[in-house]
Amino acid sequence: MFDDKVTGIGFLKTTKARHAEEAIGHTEGLVTVLRLTMADIKPAEDALKIAKQFFGAHQYAKAVQAARRAESIAVTLDERFGKYQKSLKDLQSRIESMKRLGLDTEAIEKVAGIAEEKLLDGIRENGAFIPNYLEARDILERATQQGRAFQEKAEIASNRIFVAELAIESLANLKGATDNGAFAHGAASSLEQAIHDATKELALGNPGNAAEIAKEIEEKARRLKTQFAEATKTLTEVDAKVIDLRGEGVLIHSVETQLKMARDMLDRGLIEPAAAMALRLQADAKSIADQYQKATTTLADAELLYGRLQREGFHSYEADAALRDARRTIREGSYGRAIEHLERALQAFARRTNARSSLGKDIEETRTRVRLLAGSGLSFMPDIQEVLGRAEREFQQGNYSGSSEDLRIATVLLDGVTHAPSPKK
Repeated sequence: MFDDKVTGIGFLKTTKARHAEEAIGHTEGLVTVLRLTMADIKPAEDALKIAKQFFGAHQYAKAVQAARRAESIAVTLDERFGKYQKSLKDLQSRIESMKRLGLDTEAIEKVAGIAEEKLLDGIRENGAFIPNYLEARDILERATQQGRAFQEKAEIASNRIFVAELAIESLANLKGATDNGAFAHGAASSLEQAIHDATKELALGNPGNAAEIAKEIEEKARRLKTQFAEATKTLTEVDAKVIDLRGEGVLIHSVETQLKMARDMLDRGLIEPAAAMALRLQADAKSIADQYQKATTTLADAELLYGRLQREGFHSYEADAALRDARRTIREGSYGRAIEHLERALQAFARRTNARSSLGKDIEETRTRVRLLAGSGLSFMPDIQEVLGRAEREFQQGNYSGSSEDLRIATVLLDGVTHAPSPKK
């Protein structure tokens, strides 16, 4: 029985030793293969040495445990190293891509060194001190993501700058190739400076600012093209209006002079001031046409009215002077001033008309009083009737001053008769 027991114990030890030897051999083979890579598997090698030491000391269970720990460390290191290497390659690819766009990569290039320092700092895991591939990889991945985001923004900004450059070129070529130098310089010089600003912002690492500047350039170039077309059309319309007005005898020298100035500004690429001036000239031409029409029509009507009033005996030095000044200012082309003079004449006519109406009303009221007193035996009644009749004739003849004076006499006589005390019985 003793022999059997000894034999059993020996068999068990032999089995454990074989298992430990197999575990160590498997791990050693794995470590040998992984040693060919660039992964730092020294922690696994150290764990394998411990396993061999346990095996030499016939501590087979601990040897197996240490061998398996060495295997786990080796596999973990290999896996993490592979991911770290991939992250490093991704970062390097991103740096090369950014360089092709001319972007500044100085800051992102430093990240690889920072990640390597984090890797070498190491961490303690599974009883061993191993390289910190996890955090090092995280650093690389964050930098790669930030580089990708920055590059995408930079590409957007670059595309916007390209589109803005095309918009400037389109604006500069509005007048064609003939004599286009002055126009192109005037229209595009400020925008070209802005393009330089956008490119500078991109180079300084501010793609958002660069894209915004480029967008504003594109919008302004489009707006200037629209203003150029509208100004050209407006100036053509003003030119046609000036020709028509000149044919009607309207003096429009100021508009003609400024029209040439506006065309000159447009030819030199000064689109915004030329467009503003074109709109103002259009309004000025319309205003002059309206004032001319009003002045000439009002003058004709005023002369017709004054002629009729003169035939009725009316004459006014103020009206004569106003009409004379109106004719003179129309000849000079000062149609607004002519309208002011005509308003003076019309006011004189209105005062004359109002006075005539008031005098006629007073005569009629006095005639009514005389009729009411007719046959009353008043001794002054014939005199009153004679004076009132003379006032009426003078009124019909347009002698309103004489008519007013006779009417006043008749009224005084009539008031004296009607207010005299009754004779005592």
